[in-house]
Amino acid sequence: MKCLSKCCLLAIAVISLTGCEPVTTEQHFSVPAGETLVAAPAVANQYRWPVIEDEWQATKPTDCGFLRQIKPGAIGEIADQILKENQKRIEDAKSSQQPAPWMVASSGLTGKALTWARLALGEEDGQPVLRESVAMPPDVSNPTVWLDKTGRHLVVGGDNGLWISRLPWRPWWALPGTPPTELDEPGDASKFQHLALPTSGAGAVHVGFFGQQADGSDSRMIVAAGKQLHLVDCTTASVAATKTLNESIQHLSVAAETGHAAVVDQAGNLYLTDPELATAAKIGEVDVSLPMPAISPEATRIAAWHDEQTGRVFKLVGGALDYDFDVPLTDPGEPLMMRCSRGYDLWIEKNACHRRPNDPNTPGNDLQTWPVSIYWDIVDVIDLHQSHSHRTQLCFADRPLPDGGTERVMYDAILGARSFGRPTPTKRFGDRKPVVAACGNVIAFHDGQTIDLYARIVNAPQGLYYLGELVRNWARQNQFDHLEALHAVIRALPERRFNRTKEQIYKVLVEEIAMAWFFAEQALENDHATEADLDATKKRLAGFAEWGDRQSPLALTAKMRYCTTKAWNARGNGWSSSVSENGWQTFESQNKMAMEAWHKLQPIDDVPAVAYQYFVDAARDLSFSYDDTYDEIRDYLERFPHDDMLHLQVMIWRLERWGGTRGSGSAYAAAVAQAIGPPMGDFIYSRCIQKIENVYVRAFFGYAQVDGNRVLAGVRQGLDMEYFQEQSTPEAIILVAGSHSRLDTPGPNSAYAKTALRLCEDLAEYYRWRYPMLTTEVATLTGKEEIDRMKAYLPE
Repeated sequence: MKCLSKCCLLAIAVISLTGCEPVTTEQHFSVPAGETLVAAPAVANQYRWPVIEDEWQATKPTDCGFLRQIKPGAIGEIADQILKENQKRIEDAKSSQQPAPWMVASSGLTGKALTWARLALGEEDGQPVLRESVAMPPDVSNPTVWLDKTGRHLVVGGDNGLWISRLPWRPWWALPGTPPTELDEPGDASKFQHLALPTSGAGAVHVGFFGQQADGSDSRMIVAAGKQLHLVDCTTASVAATKTLNESIQHLSVAAETGHAAVVDQAGNLYLTDPELATAAKIGEVDVSLPMPAISPEATRIAAWHDEQTGRVFKLVGGALDYDFDVPLTDPGEPLMMRCSRGYDLWIEKNACHRRPNDPNTPGNDLQTWPVSIYWDIVDVIDLHQSHSHRTQLCFADRPLPDGGTERVMYDAILGARSFGRPTPTKRFGDRKPVVAACGNVIAFHDGQTIDLYARIVNAPQGLYYLGELVRNWARQNQFDHLEALHAVIRALPERRFNRTKEQIYKVLVEEIAMAWFFAEQALENDHATEADLDATKKRLAGFAEWGDRQSPLALTAKMRYCTTKAWNARGNGWSSSVSENGWQTFESQNKMAMEAWHKLQPIDDVPAVAYQYFVDAARDLSFSYDDTYDEIRDYLERFPHDDMLHLQVMIWRLERWGGTRGSGSAYAAAVAQAIGPPMGDFIYSRCIQKIENVYVRAFFGYAQVDGNRVLAGVRQGLDMEYFQEQSTPEAIILVAGSHSRLDTPGPNSAYAKTALRLCEDLAEYYRWRYPMLTTEVATLTGKEEIDRMKAYLPE
């Protein structure tokens, strides 16, 4: 073997960062693969010596030598000790009579704010909480149970009439255990009023509620019994009007906001009635062997099945039929039910939903439907008319389990918009029949003898979106004491929530405050704002400034993010030559202010992980050298061994387009992974690589020098610890699919490709177990081969 003893090949580029504009990459030296390269021992471990096209390549040092000096796995040992200490804190708290400092009950928040915070931080899981149990009226025969829209009235119907009781009512946030509020309303569920209906003919009793009164109750309902329709007042338990049809009534759907009703008799005649039952106009016919039609809450249309291949929509104006038309359904299966919300007409099958948007601003779309795959077997769908959205449904479904079995769950969804909340297993309710108020907050289960009434939270979150929404609202209202209370709770957390670390949760808190601050300032530049709007904005900004002057840890961290955001708003996204002189001055001054906030924050014992990320952002933009950040990176690793937010920013800084080298980003991630040790080191590595994956045409193997096997091991670890959620699971599939589908990757028959394919399939199965369908954000992704592959695993 030949020896090049005369040279130690060092290629050290002098780089001046001007913002984050791409710079020319340094020269790469190469020698034939048969030659030997020699480097000084002190720096040899900083080099990558990859073989590319039969030549050794030597590039600039990767600036990871200080990390490689850490004993492999040493940071993982620190992480293990942190976990042990946290577990001890949890065990010690169990013996205390006071709520733990990481529980919202210790924060001083009360009332609605307390419930909001509990939801946002994962303390409330949406499981129904028992309010009371009520005995079925003794004289009822063949009972059916209903709840009115607001959960104020309980109605029991049978062959011999109706029984109506007024329930105690509380606002949605007043869960069992919440002290009395001024909004509470009295009631007694066990005191029934009996109403003997003047029925004609046989058949089941049907009930639909409408008409919100001054007290908030839905005090009126339409009742179908035999051939007759009755308008009933719940408060007085009296019949106000009656309408008789020629045939027994088979189906009733009442518009919850207006009282118009769609009525189907046993011959299939479809009638539309007015709220007072003065008229019953026949508007069409339906096939009674198919699921029955539904009327929209505001009585603008009735949606039905025409046949198994086609839907039908009856457009209504002013309580009368305007016109009707058929809607072709794409690849329909077995019809299950029809639902008609304010925003969508929904033709629902066991594993699919055909949705037609009710959008008057999109002419020509009336005849179009969009099919959505549903991964769980739908059992029932109940419209919720007074929840946070007029399009929400409560779904009951059988979802698949990893062991091959199924379990019955209920979850809130907006089927038309692909949105869904946390699923709640219903095993503890057994075979009892569920009954839900259309507000969604009151639910009952009965067995024909006893009615159990529960309180529940609509759209209980399964991720951190709700926290972001809450923080935005409180920040806009300058409720900084509430935000500081959240700070105290999150900083004390010894455990994950929503399977996220406390540092990831805290980042949401800081980012939303900072962006609310920034956007409030931007609102002053709105030319269309009124004087009242501007005065309100100035008052809001004065509140932010006053709070910022407190220099609390939360305020300092939020100010760092606020300043770096302002800096980049002035810097813009164009080339450096396009930035004005004032823009550069603002860019530099705001980054310096962010660094000043960092220096004030550093002496505090509990500096959050995200502040280190903002430090790196500012350090990069102030042209610090890599050496200037080593102490912070080492400190971060030891304090936050299982968090990656700083590493992601360091990797971006080391990309060749921002002045680094093509392998320095992935080399940094590898050094971090080695210091942590497997399996968490591999997981952090996969997260880091995913952050820069889109930068490269070939993100794996050849060009960026990424360890594909470590990526697969890291994604597998994330799967094993159930890290991935509704957005990150598809992102992981795209990452893995890209690792074996692009150019310059292992062939389809390689061991690597087979392992990657199997991992994609496991990720898809995991997603289908946890989530009922794709979100809109994922379903509308386009433009990449691996995205198409992902959609093959997760069909729309």
